[in-house]
Amino acid sequence: MQASTLRLSLLSVVLAAAAAPALAGNYAEGDPRPVATTSTTSSSAVAAETRAWARTAPTLGYPQGDSKPLAVQVTSRAAVEADTMRWVRSGLSSVQYGEAGADAARPAFRQAAHAYATAPVGQRDAQASQVPSSRNGAAQ
Repeated sequence: MQASTLRLSLLSVVLAAAAAPALAGNYAEGDPRPVATTSTTSSSAVAAETRAWARTAPTLGYPQGDSKPLAVQVTSRAAVEADTMRWVRSGLSSVQYGEAGADAARPAFRQAAHAYATAPVGQRDAQASQVPSSRNGAAQ
């Protein structure tokens, strides 16, 4: 009994010594705890600076000095669905999400990309996607 207690305590000391570096943390870089900073600027000065910035701030995106409004292209759900169906039918979906991925050097990818690029944008696909579906109780 005394020998097993001695072994157990010796094992505990060895394991604690092995785990000590992992539990100690990395204080070589300094104290990682955040330090509160104090500001010498009054809240009214901060509010005035914020209002001045808000008057000149861009309202959409970051135009980077370009004064022209940003152009946003709006695509209908029907057009997106028609393009998606063209992508699936061409085989690009299975090639891109396959094991090899979208490798332009593979003949299967080049063939599927060519089929997608040359496939006509189907009017039937766009019209079919505009018909209300029977999902959620909607009548056709």
